[in-house]
Amino acid sequence: MDIYDRMKVDVPVGEVRGMKIAKFEVLHPDDWGDVAEGRKDVVSPLQYVRMELDGRAPEPGWYTRLSEGDTVWMSDTTAERRDHAKPVLVIGSVKAERVIINGLGLGMVLAAALSYDHVKHVDVVEADDRVIALVGPHYLKDPRVRIHHGNAVEQMKKWGFDERWDVGWTDIWPEVSPGNLPQMQEFTEFYGARCGFHGNWAEDIAKRLAWDNRYLDEGYVEYLTRDDEERFEQEDEDAEEDGDDEDE
Repeated sequence: MDIYDRMKVDVPVGEVRGMKIAKFEVLHPDDWGDVAEGRKDVVSPLQYVRMELDGRAPEPGWYTRLSEGDTVWMSDTTAERRDHAKPVLVIGSVKAERVIINGLGLGMVLAAALSYDHVKHVDVVEADDRVIALVGPHYLKDPRVRIHHGNAVEQMKKWGFDERWDVGWTDIWPEVSPGNLPQMQEFTEFYGARCGFHGNWAEDIAKRLAWDNRYLDEGYVEYLTRDDEERFEQEDEDAEEDGDDEDE
C-alpha cells in the first residue's frame, strides 16, 4: 500500500462547539462547469489556482478537513499528506512497534501507523477536547490507541522515566513560523532521547524562514545547526547561479 493511501482518513463528519469535520471536493478549473456553481463543498477555481502557485494543488477528488470557522486546521489533501510523509516512511522502514504523536488533528499519521501490523501501541496527545470528541472515537475502536487529553509540553513532564517509543511526531502549530523553532527544539531534545526518530511538522520550512530573515533581530537563527546553514548557503548559491544562467 502506498504511504499516501495509508494517510487517507475516513473520519465521519460532525461538529462540536464550532469545531467541524466536513468533506469537500477538489476539481481542476477546467472541469469546474456549471455543475459546481453555488456548491460550498468544492474548492473554487481561484482557490485552486492559488494552491497551484504555491505548489500545493491537490489531485482532483474528495477530501476531509478539520476547521473552526473559516480557519482550516488540517485536511488530508495530497499536499498535506506529503507534509507528514516522513514519520510514516520511518514507521514502515524500521517496523516501529511504539509510536508517539503530539497533535491528533484528523489523525493522518495515526491512521497510517495503525495500517501497519507491526505497530503495537500509539500514544496521542491532544489539547483540544473538541478534536478528541470529533476524531477520537473513530480511532479508539482500535485497542492499540491511547489518547491523552492535555498540553503537549505539559505532557512531557508526565511521562515515566523509562517511557520509550520507536517513532515520534509533533504537529501542534497552526501555521509555519520561525517562532515555532524554540518549542520544536524542546520537543526534539525530549523525544530525541526517547525515540529512535522524532520529527516536527514543517521544521525545515521554519528554519528556512529563519535563515531568510537572519538579518532581522528575531534571534531564531540560533536554532539552526551548522549543517542547516551550510545547506541554505548552498541552496542560495545554486539559485543565484541558475538566475545568472537565465540572464545570459
